[in-house]
Amino acid sequence: MGDVGKPVLQKPPGYRDPSMPAATARPPLKKPQLPPALRHPVKPSRRHRTGRSCCCRLCCCLILLIIVFIVLFAAVAGFGYLWFHPHLPSFRVENVTVPVFKITSRSDGTFLDATVTVKIQADNPNSKLGLSYRAVEGKVALADEDGEVDLGTGSSAGFTLGKKNSTAVRMTAVAKGVLVDDSVGARLKARYKSKEILFNVEMRMKVGFVINGKSTPRFPIRVKCAAVSLKQIGSARPLPKCDIDFFNGIF
Repeated sequence: MGDVGKPVLQKPPGYRDPSMPAATARPPLKKPQLPPALRHPVKPSRRHRTGRSCCCRLCCCLILLIIVFIVLFAAVAGFGYLWFHPHLPSFRVENVTVPVFKITSRSDGTFLDATVTVKIQADNPNSKLGLSYRAVEGKVALADEDGEVDLGTGSSAGFTLGKKNSTAVRMTAVAKGVLVDDSVGARLKARYKSKEILFNVEMRMKVGFVINGKSTPRFPIRVKCAAVSLKQIGSARPLPKCDIDFFNGIF
């Protein structure tokens, strides 16, 4: 009778009676597995290739196509099975003459007048193939710390090289009234006087192989020669060979 009328205490939210057994936790439901035939194929990861590797692969493919074409061309021309082992030509700067070089400082700036003739030695290393060139387009520039100073472009007529033969390619670039920075003009003038002035030479042309008097289709190449000085040209040591690569474009 003593407990009658006492209010019933409310249990707080989340209260659990310690005398009751703990509820068994249910394992998470597993995602149903699809049959192998319905699964999405895993996409292979893409690997990024650098521009340099792509360019090298392109050059190798072009050379391979040229070699295959030469073999087919020889077979059609009646040569049978001949191994030509085609090689690209080689080039080197042999001489640079500067009949005109003048730096003029005026109130409105410093100006350069120059006439430069470049002689390039072209060699055909092939013992079974000739080489046929179309007209050569060249560019001559002066090397400087602040950037190249363009002297203009020159050209040379097309020519053919026999097996294991060589020839000289001459180009003349003329610059008139080229505006240069005062400090650049002073440097070029001093270096020309000491024969340490540096010339950059670049040529672009199309070349094809010659088999039994017939030329294959010509492909474009670019010839880039390292900067050479008048002092280097005057020495007895041979100058380094120029680099060759393929190109699609104009100056």
